[in-house]
Amino acid sequence: HTHYVSYIYAFDPYPPFQIRARSGYFCLGHVPLATDNKLPPTEGGIFNPHSVLTRNRGLQQNNITFDCPQMSFVSSFTLKVGDSSKTIIGYGLNDCTGRLVEVEKREIVRLLYPDPMDMNFDVT
Repeated sequence: HTHYVSYIYAFDPYPPFQIRARSGYFCLGHVPLATDNKLPPTEGGIFNPHSVLTRNRGLQQNNITFDCPQMSFVSSFTLKVGDSSKTIIGYGLNDCTGRLVEVEKREIVRLLYPDPMDMNFDVT
């Protein structure tokens, strides 16, 4: 069986596009459970009834099952229009349905640079 995890990486904006930072592995979560075919108030959008299909296969690594889909694949990553402090990550869950999540830029930086003392400010 295939089990996916993700990580974020940052690279130079010019060739040869050297990798500057990489986060540790993480998994992207399930769609929250709905009641009466309605999402919790913290979720935007319309409930997708196919989302329940993503819960029947959980992520397993080293005989541990995590509260994540077995497969999640990031397909988009963009800045949030109108709010420069946030990003939008789009991903698919278990090849069944898609999801968009809003992530604070400071959380992306925290994942890339867990300890601020490890940051490399190369100005060349």
